[in-house]
Amino acid sequence: MQDLPFFNLSGPEFLNFFGVVVIAVLATTFLVIHFADRSGRRPPPPVPQTPDAMEVAYLQGGVNQVIRTLVYDLDERGFVVLGPESRIVPTGAAPQSGDMNALELRVLEAVRNGPTAQELLEDRALRNALEQQLQPVRDRLAADDLLQPPSVKVWRRRLEIIGAILIIAVAGVKLQMAFAEGQNVSYLLFLMVAAVAALFAEGYVLTRDAASRRGQAYLEAMRVAYADRLKEALAHIRSPGPEARAFKGASLFLIALYGFSMLKGTTEAKFPESFERASGAGDD
Repeated sequence: MQDLPFFNLSGPEFLNFFGVVVIAVLATTFLVIHFADRSGRRPPPPVPQTPDAMEVAYLQGGVNQVIRTLVYDLDERGFVVLGPESRIVPTGAAPQSGDMNALELRVLEAVRNGPTAQELLEDRALRNALEQQLQPVRDRLAADDLLQPPSVKVWRRRLEIIGAILIIAVAGVKLQMAFAEGQNVSYLLFLMVAAVAALFAEGYVLTRDAASRRGQAYLEAMRVAYADRLKEALAHIRSPGPEARAFKGASLFLIALYGFSMLKGTTEAKFPESFERASGAGDD
């Protein structure tokens, strides 16, 4: 290995070199993925006067947020209840003709056996069906550059493969040399595995959002614009009596936009409690 001077470094010195390689791989991955989405160069669209709840939900959290929003809507309307052990149980109330759209009917069908929140989010048949039915929503969002472009995940996969090969190759050569010399290689092996895991975790975190950079700016603009309306709705929920349910009809998009976390401390706290336990379920 005379022609590979970096591999002839002592143990601590090689670890410093290996750390630089890993940092360079992670930094390159971040920069390439960041600049693969160029939608942020355009300002976000104007905040709509009457946002579409399903468009907002899909942009906020993909099909997972759509499912959460629809479950809340069905509970609001008396078709399901969120029961013990986070189970979503149908009440037996039969919708009248025209009461529900295709998305609501599909979710109501999926809860007929009382699944938990996590089981519902992990229901692959439900997710596939909703993705198909949401195609017009995705088309509208994509046409306005609000969805993360496909190129982002393409670059993520490329960088994960190239970066993992580079990390394993650099560590692998040193591991082979150290092993041949009878040295302890467990620490370097651990660092190699941890570095590859960090690379894949970084790729997942950077690409898990449905929204593009322009879409994120659009969501933030809506959150600011509807902050007062949210406070008004939460005031109703904290009130006793029949007015304690506030997110329905034209205000359902607030659940889609802000999620269940803002229901903590209200009479609807069961929703964040149940769905937080299933927060990672179904994520790609």
